[in-house]
Amino acid sequence: MARSGRDGHFVLPRALLALLLLAGYHLLGPLILAALVGADLFLLHGPHPFTAISLEGYAGSVAVAYSLVRVVYLTRGDSAGRDELPGLPLTPAEQPELWHRVRELARAARTAPPAEIRLIADVNAVVVEDARMLGLVRGKRRLFVGTSLLIGLTGPELDAVVAHELGHYANADTRLATTVWAGRAALARTVGELTGRAAAYQAREEREAAARAARRRARGKPAPVGGGTRGPDHYLAKVYAAYAKLGLRCTEGVSRRQEYAADLVAVRVAGRDSTAAALRRLPGLDAAAELYVRDYAGLGWENELLPPPGQFHGGLALLLADGDRRREMAEAFRWLPQQERTPYDSHPPLAERVAVVEALPPDGRGAPAAGPAVALLRDRDGTFAALERLQLGAAADEMHRVPWHELPHEAERAAHLRAAQPLLSATADAAAAGRIALGGAPGLGTVLDLVDAGMRPQIADLLPKSSAAAGAGGRAAREFARTAFRSALRALTVVALADTGRIRWELSWSGPPVRRLTTAGLAEALEPALDAAIADPPRTAPLRELFHTAPPSGDALIATHTRRLP
Repeated sequence: MARSGRDGHFVLPRALLALLLLAGYHLLGPLILAALVGADLFLLHGPHPFTAISLEGYAGSVAVAYSLVRVVYLTRGDSAGRDELPGLPLTPAEQPELWHRVRELARAARTAPPAEIRLIADVNAVVVEDARMLGLVRGKRRLFVGTSLLIGLTGPELDAVVAHELGHYANADTRLATTVWAGRAALARTVGELTGRAAAYQAREEREAAARAARRRARGKPAPVGGGTRGPDHYLAKVYAAYAKLGLRCTEGVSRRQEYAADLVAVRVAGRDSTAAALRRLPGLDAAAELYVRDYAGLGWENELLPPPGQFHGGLALLLADGDRRREMAEAFRWLPQQERTPYDSHPPLAERVAVVEALPPDGRGAPAAGPAVALLRDRDGTFAALERLQLGAAADEMHRVPWHELPHEAERAAHLRAAQPLLSATADAAAAGRIALGGAPGLGTVLDLVDAGMRPQIADLLPKSSAAAGAGGRAAREFARTAFRSALRALTVVALADTGRIRWELSWSGPPVRRLTTAGLAEALEPALDAAIADPPRTAPLRELFHTAPPSGDALIATHTRRLP
């Protein structure tokens, strides 16, 4: 691929390719319309211009032309939020060390630095440029850096990643991005609109065909063979989808070569070994970040709990510091994932990129030992907290912040209390209906007292019912009620055990995020005690006895099992 090492030298072949693909999209519609007109003129000047077949052809041309004009020229994509950029802007005054490093890397890459740096919650770094006149005029440049890269990479490895992105500037790759993406967006919108309309048309035709068949069968006549027909949108979607595939094959092939070229810039700027190490670390870091977001960052979200400010993203450092997680990362570092190549990949397989980099001759720089790249940030927790507010929105302001070591316990207790709330409400309602004075808000003791008084059926009947339970009767209804009562009673019992120190949940960075600790023998005694409480006749004594022993000290709790929050 012809390219330049400096961004001042524009790469003409790529510009022409991007321009041709965009122009081809806009020319495709007129070409289809011209073909329809040509076909109609051929029929009109033929020997039978007004037969049933000819009239059907004219009608088909009108239908296709109407659909084409309506979808391609009269439908516009949603522009809402188009100017809203993701991420937290980091100014030179706020983050001078990061800006100094990026400017030094840009100088080494022989390109102008970005005008803006934004922090994003991702395992990625991206550069964009608001180029004008189809890339002939350089525009405002922005660099997006992911929090996970800052936390999980060393300084030299982050240098390699940023140098790779700056290499796209140096090679003028970003100049063409606006033109290429404009064409892709237009094609995606058109194909999506046509496909949706075609599916709706076919479904409508099939419903009408089924209704006609039902009417014929009702009159004792055989149903017609075949269902609904395909409308003009279906065939237009096929044409535009084929052009979209052609465009992707052309542009993605160029994109893959651009990635190799940007890797060479990273090697020149940051060194061969640092570049290879950064590339090797990315799959493991991506897996760790996905695990962290899924199992840890939102651990208490449903119960309106969050880790301390800055830790929604920053807590990834705690996961990566765990010994077992480090070993998993080291294993991922050694064995790169094997990816199947397709013509539509925007990036070459990572293993191939690493192999190309590691095959280069040694440059004598090695991969220097260094601490996490996040040290470049001033006030890391404050910066991550600002990103949290930007990403999570106003909902996060209403949530309670809990230290990591307390978060699993508070989240699990809140989840069980939420599950037990219908039982507490039903107990209060049943007591009011029976004119029983409770003397305060009901708790586990109140529920057990009313069970001993024979009021379990009345309480269970007031619990929320599923559709199956609501429609059941007799013995089935009683079993539904018994099961719902037991489930809610278990949740309430667990809350009471947690409040008396007999159950506690702790955080685990090595396995499932929540580990439950209980007093010895509690796990074995709990389920039989619940079964006794809902038996006929009920026996609540085993459940009450769980609370008769003195609360244990912290070291008397033992792990009974591990589980994740629902």
